[in-house]
Amino acid sequence: MIKKILLVADVSSASVEAKRFSIKLAKRAECHLTGLGILDTHWMTAAQPEPLGGGAFKIQRDEEVIRSSHTQVESVLETFKKECEAAGVNHDTIELEGYPASEIERLSQEYDMIVMGQKTDFHFELDDDSDLTVKHVARNNPRPILAVPGPTDDLGDDVLVAYDGSPQSARALHMFLLLGLGKGRTIHIVTVDRDKAIAKATALHAQRMCELYDLETKVHSIATRDDPADVIMKKKKELPIGIVVVGSFSHGSLTELFFGSCASKLMKKSRVPLFIHH
Repeated sequence: MIKKILLVADVSSASVEAKRFSIKLAKRAECHLTGLGILDTHWMTAAQPEPLGGGAFKIQRDEEVIRSSHTQVESVLETFKKECEAAGVNHDTIELEGYPASEIERLSQEYDMIVMGQKTDFHFELDDDSDLTVKHVARNNPRPILAVPGPTDDLGDDVLVAYDGSPQSARALHMFLLLGLGKGRTIHIVTVDRDKAIAKATALHAQRMCELYDLETKVHSIATRDDPADVIMKKKKELPIGIVVVGSFSHGSLTELFFGSCASKLMKKSRVPLFIHH
């Protein structure tokens, strides 16, 4: 069962949704929630072209940017505290300096799961929102990630498992079940193959895994030559889905490459949170 969740808090719209979703999830699971704010001083103070004699100006400018950004991190974490207190969620906050992906990976060793926006903004409108951090963390995968888009669709309470029988999808589903995140939810297992019989046989493995945890399952085995990501997204729109479970971005065998591509497409298109693990 899940005990501790790490929320990566920044100023992006996706992070606002991630905060809301993580508080709801922590309350439901009765677990501890930590809000992490990161001051990316390496990026803020990076060397830039400057005129002769401009060094002193840059030092002053860097100090002002860091001071302003620190204030904004504190504000984000203070808002997080107030919302957790209002929801009755056990919580704490941590502020770190460094490269966001590295700090997330290091700290996440103490947690069961990471919740973060599909796009992040650690630079406080100094550059565009980026999905590079979540992709980096997902590939290194220190812990399962719940990547939340911003804004989300009107979320239901059911779960969609995108299952292709690969080790990545099997591990993602297994971890989801071990953490108890499927408790009280209907699990929709979606398999896609050109051959209907193969799609059904693949889904059976996932169904049996879910049944071990006494979860209600519904199987959707789809025979088609269409892109699996498009098929999964279409099925998601037909159902009251609140979370999509998917294997992550591994690149080895053809199956891994195929499903890694599917996961990447879902990351771009999904309007519901993705539980990612490999």
